[in-house]
Amino acid sequence: MFYERAAKILETLEQRKGSIKALTVGNSNLDPQEKPLMYALICQTLKYASVLAEIVNANPSVKDEKLGRRLELLLAHDLLFSKSGLRRKGANPKLNKAVSRHQSSLKAQLNKLRTDRNVESNEDLIPQHLQDEDTWTFRYARVNLLNTTIDKVKQQLSEDNYEEVAASREDMRSALSKRTRKYAHDPDLEDVLVFPPGTELHKSQLYRTASIILQDKASCIPAHVLRPPPGSHVIDACAAPGNKTSHMASIMNNQGKIFAFDKDRRRLSTLVNLTDKAKCKIIEAKCADFLEVDPQDPTYADVEYMLLDPSCSGSGIVNRLDMLVDSYIAMVNGSNEKKPEVNQERLQSLAEFQAAVILHAMQFPKVKRISYSTCSVHEEENEAVVAQVLASQNAFTLAPADQVIPSWPRRGLQTAGLSAEQAASLVRTLPEDGTNGFFVACFVRDASASFNVTPRKRKELQTTASVPADANAGNKKPKNKGKYGESRKKKSAAEEPAKSANTRERQTKSPLKVALSAKHKGKKRPKRKSSVVGT
Repeated sequence: MFYERAAKILETLEQRKGSIKALTVGNSNLDPQEKPLMYALICQTLKYASVLAEIVNANPSVKDEKLGRRLELLLAHDLLFSKSGLRRKGANPKLNKAVSRHQSSLKAQLNKLRTDRNVESNEDLIPQHLQDEDTWTFRYARVNLLNTTIDKVKQQLSEDNYEEVAASREDMRSALSKRTRKYAHDPDLEDVLVFPPGTELHKSQLYRTASIILQDKASCIPAHVLRPPPGSHVIDACAAPGNKTSHMASIMNNQGKIFAFDKDRRRLSTLVNLTDKAKCKIIEAKCADFLEVDPQDPTYADVEYMLLDPSCSGSGIVNRLDMLVDSYIAMVNGSNEKKPEVNQERLQSLAEFQAAVILHAMQFPKVKRISYSTCSVHEEENEAVVAQVLASQNAFTLAPADQVIPSWPRRGLQTAGLSAEQAASLVRTLPEDGTNGFFVACFVRDASASFNVTPRKRKELQTTASVPADANAGNKKPKNKGKYGESRKKKSAAEEPAKSANTRERQTKSPLKVALSAKHKGKKRPKRKSSVVGT
């Protein structure tokens, strides 16, 4: 029955055993026509949960029906807030009758609540943190310059009854309020358009033809900071799902070469599909662990640019559905606020892994510019990693602030190991800026210095603890050859060509490679977070 299934979903959410979307629209046990109705009911019930609980608790007679807390909330929601009232199709008539007996008293309590709080609408009863527009991120669309032009996209938007407004960063909230068909050209990134929060673009012709890519503004910053020119060779070290990869191809005008690494075949398949749809022609997808790629491999001899977006905590990702669940669980547990505890041990392991990825990238002989980014707000994964990398070698420094989105006001934190000038060259974004929380740094090579890891850092890499245990289970290298550059089968010793003396000597003398091998031997790496808006 419909409401009983909904109650079971609420119970599963309380146990944090699934997400709202996975348990509703992604639930294979639900009828396809029922999925959107279930999704809407769960979201709205969670949004009004504290209001509904207050109304029901003020009516002891409802408790006498012995429905249970979850069914009380779900049935009361549809009785009081749904335009169509209680659902009949697929619902248990006994449950509907049980709550309908109390309709008058429940509605009277709702009216009293509005009067007591001096509000006119039911929406105003929703807790402020769930309706505060300052915590909403805008909807961003990156123009795919491989497929169209900015002017053509604007023309199509005009034909679709969207109005372009001129708005400064400070005026963007008021200019792009919810449920308006307006948009603005982003003031910092020339190929990004900004729409009101919640704007639905998936059904638009522009999206279906890959003329626009739905990608959060913060996620667009790394490619803009790296700025690989047309014709250059680039490595995207942790590439899937591929939005940043396709962005670089757009900036490069499909001229040059992008080596896109990810060791998860399923995620790499997503990258291939996404970049094919975006008409990217210069991407060579490789199912491999970037840390195991030999910097001296002739294949990458001309690589001068690196985009690094390694595994991170994902603490900057804004997900309003998660906020609904967190608020509901806090109410159930009798707490006004319940924030997940930060796992400091995991943060430290992630930071060590992130620093190792950057230092490995710096070993590629011709690399001169590296973009490092995370979707984290934690200093441990951001400024602290940058400070650690700077202290571990002397071949790379930070690009000056005027090369790193100079118009963006929020910069890095001045922490131990970073000067004020260095912090100013880092970019931070927060949800209050209308984006996901993000961090971007850009390293540039000092042509007069040679790369070498400090002895202290080399020792740390050899002895440090393993990375978090909840790594991807599917990160083993696949055996069969697909589109991704791995071999069909492992060659026998007889088939394997002997390595040259120079190659053996080069690998033997690579201290960081030896250190990383010792560090990660037999251990899994941190799990990459999936993007919310396509990072």
